[in-house]
Amino acid sequence: MENIAVHMRIASVSVSDDDVNSRRTAATNLATAWGKESSVSKILSKAADAAVALNGDGKPSAALGEEVQKAIQKKSASYLYEERPLDVSVCAGMAMISILGATPGTRGYSSVDFYAAALWSVLAYQPVLEADRREKLRREVLDAAIKWSTTSAEAARERADVPDPSIVNIAIGEDGLPTHNIADALAKTIEALRRNAALDREELDFLWWAQLGRSRLLNRQLSAIAEPTRIVAAGIEGARMLRRLPCEVHREIVLRTLDQNTEIDLPELLAAIGDDRELLGAAFIEGSVASYPAVFPFLHALATGEANGAGATVKRPVSEWGERALLEAGFAKLISHGPAKL
Repeated sequence: MENIAVHMRIASVSVSDDDVNSRRTAATNLATAWGKESSVSKILSKAADAAVALNGDGKPSAALGEEVQKAIQKKSASYLYEERPLDVSVCAGMAMISILGATPGTRGYSSVDFYAAALWSVLAYQPVLEADRREKLRREVLDAAIKWSTTSAEAARERADVPDPSIVNIAIGEDGLPTHNIADALAKTIEALRRNAALDREELDFLWWAQLGRSRLLNRQLSAIAEPTRIVAAGIEGARMLRRLPCEVHREIVLRTLDQNTEIDLPELLAAIGDDRELLGAAFIEGSVASYPAVFPFLHALATGEANGAGATVKRPVSEWGERALLEAGFAKLISHGPAKL
């Protein structure tokens, strides 16, 4: 929250101590409440609302505006979000940064992981703001989301140290029946072995798929597919092998055949993909992609053929579209199927 006084200048050059303190308190309370949320649908909606407020004209959704207004009014009773809508983005943005400020665990599957992935997807798709102060806040939230997601994905794939079994105690009771602690003595050892084996299986599945050099969705060799379609298809298919969100090495493998890396916008990309769009987007017609198009803008475009929003007109290198395909498809799988046990 140390930057909130700086970000408060987004709404007004003249900022009082009371303004800063009331917004800091509001952001802290929002972070606490949002951090306790366990419903995936509510997390995605909250992250999308916060990200949208950080971009465009800065006007928040009514739901987010009223929630932030209520939080601010606990210290500043006269505040109305319709009069100072940019304060909503400041409080929401700082609340998200606070949520993302913790240290990721090794599970790679928590409410913070969902906030981070959703914020990363929405914010990275948005065009850069011309207003420097607003862009600085938006970028700070985006950087925090990327840092959490990448760190969490790496931590979730660290092999566990396999402990030696504990001492086994076997005793014969007065009734002549044996008692033992074999299960407890071996539990941690077996758990570590199972986790490592699951991580090995994910790695082998992904590398075996990469070694084949063939698109199973399009039923063609990758070498026979034009670059934009090839990279996007690799991102979507690679995500199907993952048990958690993708790591840097997964992105590197997806982009291994990259050559020209031309810059194109979303309508141009859909045109380049052509008839293959239906095959690539068939799995995303329903479910989380259809429910949250702001979080999954690329997969939603593949499923519907529609390129909507300001982000659609931003020209991006093909490598970025491939990385986005991997992120969105991996996130969609995690939401629909849950985490594969590690």
